[in-house]
Amino acid sequence: MKCKITLSLICIFLVIIPNVYPRRITWRQIKKAVGILEEISGKDLSRHLKIKDLDLKGGSYIKNIKIIHVDIPRISIKGDWKKTIVVKASNIGLGLTADWRVKKRIFWGLIPYQESGTLKGSVSKVQFGVTLNMRTFRVANCSESIGSIKVKLRGKLLAWVVRTFVNIEKRLKRKLSGKICQAEDFKVLLRGCKIRITEKKHH
Repeated sequence: MKCKITLSLICIFLVIIPNVYPRRITWRQIKKAVGILEEISGKDLSRHLKIKDLDLKGGSYIKNIKIIHVDIPRISIKGDWKKTIVVKASNIGLGLTADWRVKKRIFWGLIPYQESGTLKGSVSKVQFGVTLNMRTFRVANCSESIGSIKVKLRGKLLAWVVRTFVNIEKRLKRKLSGKICQAEDFKVLLRGCKIRITEKKHH
C-alpha cells in the first residue's frame, strides 16, 4: 500500500501497523518506524548521496555536484518484519547544482574556446526498492532507475555553445545511476534505523 510521505498517524496506520508482526506494538516501535520515514523522506537522504566530480576531456569538468533537495511523494513498506521488509519509493524528484567548465577548440579546431558557469538541474521519475534483512538489518537487494534530467546552464553569453558540444544531461544521468544503491552512507543510515520487534511472552 502506498501513501504520501507525511509524518502523520494516517501514514502509520495505513502502512506500518498492518505490516508489523506480531500484533502487539509499542509507541517506541512506532517512533522507530517513523524514524525510517524521516530518514528517507529527503531531508537527510540528500546529504548521504555524495557525487564525485565529473572530469571531461581537455580540462573540461562538472564539479561540486550537490543534491539540494529530494522529494519522495510515494513510499511503501511491506513484508514480514521478523524476516525481511521491502521499502519502495517512486516518482522521486531531485534538485541539484554544480559548477562547470568547458574547454574546446571550435571552428574546425582553429579557435580555442573556454566557458564556465553554474548549472541547476532537476531529475524526475526516480524510483528505488530496497530489501532489508531484519535479522542483520543489511541490504539484501537494491534496485533503482532514473527517468529524465533537465539542466539549465548559467554562464556568459556563449553558454549555448556548451549545449552544442557537450551532452550534459546524458553525462549527469550516467554519473547519478547507481548512486543510491552504491552509497555506503545510505546503507549505514538504514541500519541505524533498526526496529526491534519483541513478542510479549505469556506464562
